[in-house]
Amino acid sequence: MYKSINKTYLSNLNIYKSTVLLLLILISNTSFSQNIFTLSDSNTNIIINKIVIAGNKKTKDKIIKRELMFHKNDTLTEKQLNKLIIKSKDNLTNTSLFNYITINTVNDDSTHINIYILLEERWYLFPYLILEQADRNLSAYFHNKQWNRINYGLMLVKYNFRGMGETVKLKFRFGYKQQFQIAYEIPYLGNSHKHGLYLEYNRFRQHEIHYMTAFDKQIFYRDDNSYVYKSHRAKVIYRFRNKYFIRNNFILQYDYANVNDTIIGLNTNYFGNNANSNILQYFTLGYSFKLDKRNYKYYPLTGYNIELSVFQKGLDILPDGMRGITELQSEAYYYKNFVNRWYGGMGGKGKVSSSFKQPYYVERALGYKTYLRAYEYYVIDGQSYISGRAFLKYAIIPIQIHHIDFWGWEKFNKIHYSLFVNTFVDAGYVYDVMPNPSNKLPNSFLASAGVGVDLVAYYDMIFRLEYSVNRQKESGFFIHLNKAF
Repeated sequence: MYKSINKTYLSNLNIYKSTVLLLLILISNTSFSQNIFTLSDSNTNIIINKIVIAGNKKTKDKIIKRELMFHKNDTLTEKQLNKLIIKSKDNLTNTSLFNYITINTVNDDSTHINIYILLEERWYLFPYLILEQADRNLSAYFHNKQWNRINYGLMLVKYNFRGMGETVKLKFRFGYKQQFQIAYEIPYLGNSHKHGLYLEYNRFRQHEIHYMTAFDKQIFYRDDNSYVYKSHRAKVIYRFRNKYFIRNNFILQYDYANVNDTIIGLNTNYFGNNANSNILQYFTLGYSFKLDKRNYKYYPLTGYNIELSVFQKGLDILPDGMRGITELQSEAYYYKNFVNRWYGGMGGKGKVSSSFKQPYYVERALGYKTYLRAYEYYVIDGQSYISGRAFLKYAIIPIQIHHIDFWGWEKFNKIHYSLFVNTFVDAGYVYDVMPNPSNKLPNSFLASAGVGVDLVAYYDMIFRLEYSVNRQKESGFFIHLNKAF
């Protein structure tokens, strides 16, 4: 009975908080709302008297407070608090737990201020029907015209599980690239909320795989009567977030891959020093340091991020293992709002790894997760690479918020979107110690430029249509469903 009363009390308290805050923010003609205080850039000291959070029906208060850079009883100048509110809103946005975040300040008296945070939570349970192309990117899929490279299936994802920001994922994918996946992430462990854990297991099998790169494109082998490729991957990541913008990841991963004998015959370097074996298994140890001060990680317009990583692939402790490979990776980007609707940015990423010819199975440079625009149709293999990008964009339509009156589902009937036009340049270089003679792009300077249109919508949806031309004087229209960088 006590639990029932307690739940009722908490529910009523949350409704009360939401009502008070909505009245505060939305009713502009009452004497109470006229106390809404706009912070200036002055050095006048103010004291935070209280912080009220409302709208979080699922998310625990402590998860929200973890992202706030101000606290009750803090004494700050108006200028300092204004900056901290902006960064706190960015932090809450980048949790991907909320669609809309409003932070208002209200005078309590001449020296004290109250802060009211109104949140509109996202929908957290998604049963996804999978129907997707299996190529490296959407443009390559349309270019190759291999219409049978389609994946289908079902994925169930529960975000913000237990209101603690946890994610639980279960995936059953069939078709071209068959996959079973189970994953779990808890970003806030312990009372300090500085620790996190990510667990993942994947099983793959395919009738067709690429076994080599020739003429800077993947060459495939297919057998409809058997699976030519099977693999297992298990991953554990321990996360340590000791500061607001800094994340440390410690990674342990196990990979097991099996191909039929035909693949080894077609490419004796497929598994490297395991030329006579159709099995490869190895452990990977890794560490990554991330400093992220972007305003919105899925489509940043201001701020910067830096990432440094080191990996050791192959620990020489397993049979059918591989020669150890050491990788150093780095990434850095900077974004700026120049004036009004004009934005710009620049940065790049790179990798340096052991400079011997690595197994084709693990050797990756450009054309996979990292690519240069106008080179979407190519893969560029090598042990090391560097790439750089710069852009200038204009917001044709700054962020707009609309209600869909006929759609009653509150988690989806309030949408936001923005539209940008942009121009960009990309450049890169891939080093390959022993390239296939038919591959002309490794060990050569690569560059491209173009223009594009970006549509950014709620639930982190991004659609990009770009026209670009590369140094080889090849050009075309390309489609992407994620941010450029």
